[in-house]
Amino acid sequence: MNAVIFVYTIALILVCFAAAMLSVAAYAVSRKRSLIPQAAFFVFYIIDICGIFGIEFLNQNIPYSVESYYEIPIPLLRILSGAGVMASLWVMLLDILDVHDRRMQVIPVAVFVAACCIVIWGLPYGPFRQWLFYTLRQVFTAFGLAYAYLMWRRSDDMPYCERLGRLRNRYLFLWGLLACILLEDWWIILASPIPSPDSGWFMLYLSERNFSENVMMLFVAYHVIRGSLQTLAFRFNAPPEVTPASPVGGAGPAARDDGSKRTRDLVRHIEDQLPAYASAHNLSKREREVLAMVIEGKDNRTIAQELFLSEGTIKTHVHNIMVKTETKNRNELKQDFWSS
Repeated sequence: MNAVIFVYTIALILVCFAAAMLSVAAYAVSRKRSLIPQAAFFVFYIIDICGIFGIEFLNQNIPYSVESYYEIPIPLLRILSGAGVMASLWVMLLDILDVHDRRMQVIPVAVFVAACCIVIWGLPYGPFRQWLFYTLRQVFTAFGLAYAYLMWRRSDDMPYCERLGRLRNRYLFLWGLLACILLEDWWIILASPIPSPDSGWFMLYLSERNFSENVMMLFVAYHVIRGSLQTLAFRFNAPPEVTPASPVGGAGPAARDDGSKRTRDLVRHIEDQLPAYASAHNLSKREREVLAMVIEGKDNRTIAQELFLSEGTIKTHVHNIMVKTETKNRNELKQDFWSS
C-alpha cells in the first residue's frame, strides 16, 4: 500500500475521531442536542473511510483486475454509511434552520437511501453506475444548501436572517467545494480511461476516493472542533449555576419558555451565542443577563421585574452594554449581536 495514502487516510480518521469526541465532550457539559448529530456525522464518516481503506488494505498483495475498477465494494455498508453521513449532515442543517418537523428529517434521507438502492441493484456494472452512486451524495448536499437559501430568503424575522447571513461565506465555500467534488468524480470516473495494471496502486484505487470531499469534511471538522472547544472553554470559565430559577447564564431555556417554538429557538440561539459575544466585549455577569433579555425583545420594566432590580438599574446596565459594544440603540445592539 502506498505509504502516503496510508498516512493520509489515518490522518483523516484521526481528525474525524477528534471532532466526534470533542462533540461528545461538549454535549456532556452543555447538553446541547445539536452536538449529537455532529458526533454522529464523523462516526459515520469514519465507517465510510474504513470501508474503502479496509478493501484497499486487504487487496494490496492481490493481483488487481481492471475489470473490477468500477465496482462498488460492500454495497450495503456503503449505502448505510453514506445514509448516516447524509442524515447527520441534514439534521445539523435543519437545526441551524430551526426546522423541527419529523417528516422533513426523515423523508429526504429515505429518498436518498431508496435512490442508492436503485442505482446499486437496478443499474448494470459500469462507470455511469459508480459515478451516479457517489453523485447522489452531492445531489443531496446541493438540495440541503438550496433549501437553506430558500428558508433564508423567505423569512422576515430579523434575528433569523442576521444569524443565517453570518454564515454566508461558509455557505458559498461549501458550494465551491461541492462543484470541485462533482468535477473530480466526473474526471476520474467518466472522463479518464481505466488505468492499466502497471499504473501503480494509487491510480487503481482512485475511483473510490474523492479528495475534494475529504476537504469538505475537514472544513466541517474545523468548525465543529472550534465550536466544541469554545463551548468547553466557556463552560470551564463560567460553569452553569445550580439555582431554582435564573435568567440566561444560569438555568436553561425552559426557565423562560412561553411555550412557543419561536421563543424556544430564539432563547436557544441567544444562549449559544451569548458567551462569545459577552467575552469579546468584556461584559459582566449581570450585563450578560440583561443583554440576553434585551435581545429577546423585553423592555426595561419587564427585565427589572424578572431580575428583581429597579428600572433605573436596568437602564444603567443597558447604557453600559451599549458603550462596551459601541452601539447607539437597541436595534443596533440586536443587529450587532446577531451579525457578530
